[in-house]
Amino acid sequence: MKEKDLVIAVDVGSSNCKAALLNKSGQVLKVATKPVSLISPKQGWFEICPHKLWSDIYYLIQTVSCNFKERILTFGISVQRNTFITWNKDTGEYLHNFMTWMDKRAANMCTEWNNSSFMNVFQWAGWVLGSLCGSHRMLCASTFKAKCNTIPMRLKWILMHNRKAHALLKSRKLCFGTLETWLIWKLTKGRTWATEFSCASCTGIFDIWTMSWSSVMSYLFEIPIEIFPEVRSSNAYFGKIDKSLGFGFSVPISGVLGDQQASMFGNLLYCDGNTKLTLGTVISCNVNTGNETHPTSNSIYPVIGWKLNGQDPCFIAEFFASNGGRAVEWTVTSGLVKNLNDIDALARDVPSTEGVTFVPAFNGMEVPQKDAHAETSLFGITLRTKTSHIVRAVLESQAYLSCHVLDKMFQHYKKPLEIVVDGGTSRSSFVLESLSQISQVDLQKSESVDGSLIGAALVAGLGIGLYQSLDDIKSSVNLEFSQIKFNKNSTDTQVLENRKKWYKSVEKCVDWSTILP
Repeated sequence: MKEKDLVIAVDVGSSNCKAALLNKSGQVLKVATKPVSLISPKQGWFEICPHKLWSDIYYLIQTVSCNFKERILTFGISVQRNTFITWNKDTGEYLHNFMTWMDKRAANMCTEWNNSSFMNVFQWAGWVLGSLCGSHRMLCASTFKAKCNTIPMRLKWILMHNRKAHALLKSRKLCFGTLETWLIWKLTKGRTWATEFSCASCTGIFDIWTMSWSSVMSYLFEIPIEIFPEVRSSNAYFGKIDKSLGFGFSVPISGVLGDQQASMFGNLLYCDGNTKLTLGTVISCNVNTGNETHPTSNSIYPVIGWKLNGQDPCFIAEFFASNGGRAVEWTVTSGLVKNLNDIDALARDVPSTEGVTFVPAFNGMEVPQKDAHAETSLFGITLRTKTSHIVRAVLESQAYLSCHVLDKMFQHYKKPLEIVVDGGTSRSSFVLESLSQISQVDLQKSESVDGSLIGAALVAGLGIGLYQSLDDIKSSVNLEFSQIKFNKNSTDTQVLENRKKWYKSVEKCVDWSTILP
């Protein structure tokens, strides 16, 4: 009988769904990918069909496990966070499609809520109590706002507008689940209804100080806590893959993480101060803060990085721009670029954008301005403008936006000597070189674009005993990085002028959709 020494990991991202087969050294032996099919029945609505997603995941698992079924030891999961679904506890019937984190149908509810007298009092009370007691928990309350990319207001919208969900809530038969909960439920044929700490901590309903679902948020949004699943450690046992599914193997699910946390884990960023910048659908900066949380400000939030069995949680500070990486994908879907492999060469065809600026806001804007109604905009088009100018402007926007994220983060945390960079857009040397020079920080680019997959596999390996500790993972896993160093002697004032012009363009995008009839 062959030795069981391989791990299967699934990563359900915002753009792609992947499955991979990995060995103990973290090497990806096989990988398969399918695009995530987004449904947009109305402007600002973004959904995923659960039946289509399950079909795709099933195919991917079958593809990577072929010829290796006897060697598979365990299974790990990484997912985009805050995408959720509800279903009938008794029958398993879905009540609607997945509502993704990008969905904006509750934007007006969020605006009304945030501008209410109640919220003013709530935030003021949090600030007073936080200042008097030095409580990070209370300081968090002082900056709390309802947001579309967290769950409470979108779930409230579902309960208000979906009659079946409302009826099942009343009869205590409603099940709620984010992507990892649903996938565990499917893989175990309904035997396990659970989530994991890093995923729960991002929902806006979980209290990271009590490590439990928040009774305060439950009361504020009138959502009963009993509809939320059990929360388990990142390397806990989440049940066994059911034999009847027909995969040809039945192994434990022993590792689950949110995608950003999985990327941190997969890049071995286990020490206090380690910093990662992900250039993907979301541009996200994460700083490992160890076992301590930090007070929030300027949209920097403390979330759980991972919680290992028998250990205190590791926290990370997170700041992100949800209006980022889809711009690069748009260059292909719009026909500007035939293949993403050609995008750098096209951008370098011209020495500058000749005044063209691009502001990405395909699902509203988080930063530099916070506006759910902002729209993607292109400025400065002239009769001389070519495709190369527009493509260069799109890539420059990624560098400017990323630099803004880093600037905000390092107002509160010590600026590291170097930052690990991953995500699909990190394949663009143009973006990385521009970013390094503007931010004056050396970058370490992960040679693997599958950081979240590797992280899911590593935490699952830790859960099953393939690794004994984080140190064991570090000594077992071989990762490759390339360095991008900024030129300390460069005094390119044009770059700074272009960045100022980009900020002016950003200001013109605010409230754009409310201007239109």
